[in-house]
This record gives sequence, structure tokens and C-alpha cells, in this order.
Amino acid sequence: MKFMVHRKTVRCKALLMALIILISVAAPKLTVQAAPNEVAQAALGIDVSRYQGVIDWNQVAASGVQFAIIRVGYRTQTTGILNEDPYARYNLQEAQRVGLKVGAYFFSAAVNEAEAVEEALFTANLIDKYKITFPVAYDCEGFRNTTSRQYLLGKEVRTALAVKFLDTIAARGYTPMFYASRNEMTDSKDWDMNILNKYKVWVSQYPAQPFPITPASSYAGVHAMWQYTSKAAIPGIAGNVDMNVAYFNYDGIAEAKDPSGAPVVSAENAANVQYLDVNEVVTATSTVNLRTVPNADSPDTIVVPINPGDMIFRTGIGNNGWSRVLLNNQVLYASTSYLQKVM
Repeated sequence: MKFMVHRKTVRCKALLMALIILISVAAPKLTVQAAPNEVAQAALGIDVSRYQGVIDWNQVAASGVQFAIIRVGYRTQTTGILNEDPYARYNLQEAQRVGLKVGAYFFSAAVNEAEAVEEALFTANLIDKYKITFPVAYDCEGFRNTTSRQYLLGKEVRTALAVKFLDTIAARGYTPMFYASRNEMTDSKDWDMNILNKYKVWVSQYPAQPFPITPASSYAGVHAMWQYTSKAAIPGIAGNVDMNVAYFNYDGIAEAKDPSGAPVVSAENAANVQYLDVNEVVTATSTVNLRTVPNADSPDTIVVPINPGDMIFRTGIGNNGWSRVLLNNQVLYASTSYLQKVM
């Protein structure tokens, strides 16, 4: 195995075994009931989003990375608009193709339970066509910023929203996981960990000397995964990436809950498509198909047509001639030329 941390390359399978021994020794006690096929075995992985750009997943797999947690979407912290990460489908597709075990996360800015459920359904609807083996995580940050729509929410409300998201994810058959920084979780400072400990917990803490020099997080609470640096250097990824130690693994790779398969996404489309975030109602000027991807290459991507006068909520206008819309909590795409803003 080889992987890079802070620009230093590790190239020895014997060292990997030593790392796994260190992980096993340092691993905190887990109290959450194990998921099917879960094994008491350590694993090393990354988490990625659009900020890593187009990833060469062949190189990532060859480096020795064992799993990837992929951001599938986010809600904007100021306007509350729901967005799909533009690289989500490509990253899910490619990480799956090269044989990595895959998980997912959503960046939440929900302010009520309806929005938390909306985010969870958005996440589950997107990942159902992919082989999701690792947990699906709830990530909520930036609520201390005065510009955040969550700024005035108290700890009890934020915790209840996390629970609503995680329970909805569990009801869809995925393993839920809660993500936050060590400081936010310590002594339940910003989250009620007495409640959230019933889920897998993913702690973020970046010591001056990263793993394995620092063998474990200093977070005293029960946790199943540790994000130990944001500055790992992995072959196939330009710039830095988050690196994680999971104190669990899985025997095999899960099957997709929807076996119909996801449409193929090209690296070019993932790299070049950008959306201007909007928050508006539009109407169809003529019959137009709503699709799961922003192209008309295959009839298999059509979900439903909308007719002249039908109205739908638009969240983004792309530079590729397509609009991003929402229908029953599912992100879909329609040709911009057939849509008109309702004044």
C-alpha cells in the first residue's frame, strides 16, 4: 500500500499492518449496534466534495485508500437552497467502479424538521442507484456565523434536526453517522451527545502531528471514525484532501438499493458544469422532459414530462443550457430554453 500524508509518501505493506495494529490498539470502544457485514477491522479512507475537482479514482485505489465518503449535496447557509454537489454522481460512479467501499454525507443547513427530512430524502434518492457500503453522514457547520440561517438555533433544536435526518436515513436502509468537530462534541458543548451517541460518531480533530504519530483523537466520547487531517496528499487528487481512520470495516460491498443502475457521468461534464444558484418558480413553455442528468443522450434518464403551464421549483441555472429543478425532493434537470420564470 502507498498513500501520502502531508506530502510524505508511505510505500510499505508492512507499515500498513503496523498502522492497522496502532488503529486497533487506539480504537475507542464502540457501543452502536453493528450493521450487517460489519467487521471489527480498521480502514483508511478519504472524504471528498467538489473542492477536490475531477479525481483520478484509478490512482486513488492504487494508493491503498480503502473507502471514500462522498458529499452528495448541501443546503446553502444563507438562502437555504438545496443543491447537488456537481461531482457527486461522478465520484460515486468512479469510486464504485474501482472497487472502493463507498459512503456519503450531506452538508445541512436545515432550520426545521421538514427541511431535515427533505435533506435526508434528497440524499437517499440520489444514492439509491449506487453501492453504498459505508455510513451516510450528517454534517452541519458554520452555525456560529451571524450570516447563517441557523445562527439563532439552540443546541436542542440542532440536535433534534440531526436526529430527524439520521432516523430518516436509517429508515431508508442505510447506516447513519453524525459528524462534528471534537470541540463541538466535548461535554456536549454544541450538540447533545447523550442523544447522538446512539448513532455512529465521526469526529474531526487535526493534531499537530497527524496519525500515526498521534495514534488517536483526544475526544473522550465514543466515536467510530476520526478525520485526522485536511491536508493529506493522495495520488489522483489535486491539492489537499481529508483523511480518516474508521475503526470498523465491512465484509464485502453492498448492493445498490435500486438495481436499475445510474446513468454514466463523464469527467468532462463533472468538471465543466457550473450552476448559478437561484430560488424561483418556473413554468414550462412547451412539453419538456425532467431528467436525472443534464443531457438528453438516453431516454432512460427521463423521469417525467411537464406540460405548458405546469410549474416547478428551480434551484440552479447551468452554463450547459440546463436548469436544476426539484420534484418531490428529487433533484432533476430540464432544458433551460423551455422554462420561463413565473413573475
